[in-house]
Amino acid sequence: MAERISLEIPATLDALSTLRMVVGGLVMRLEFSLDDLEDLYLATGELLRRALADDAPARLTVDVEVQDGQLLFAAGSFSSARLRSEVTVHKEACLDLCQLLTSTVDEVRLEDGDGVYRVVLIKRRGSAA
Repeated sequence: MAERISLEIPATLDALSTLRMVVGGLVMRLEFSLDDLEDLYLATGELLRRALADDAPARLTVDVEVQDGQLLFAAGSFSSARLRSEVTVHKEACLDLCQLLTSTVDEVRLEDGDGVYRVVLIKRRGSAA
């Protein structure tokens, strides 16, 4: 059975610590490794810092879901073309945020809807992303 936590937080750097606690609690309770936890902290923190700089939303909506040994972290809604470009995984080598995400999580997805999108990061338990 999937477990899901949804949060709506102010789009400020101070609010990211609350999100970090939620992600950390889920990851440790589900027996992900400390390396997995560090990967998720790095990926989610950098994604959201970049989103705050590029998109400047008033609030952030984040869903954290655990299912079948993997953690799905979805954040949005964003509209910035720059952020979209930075998180899009390209067939050729990607740089900066894209490179950080692909080296710390197993999969990066974009979910489109009504002119906005969400970024979904997937981390599988025990994987070497």
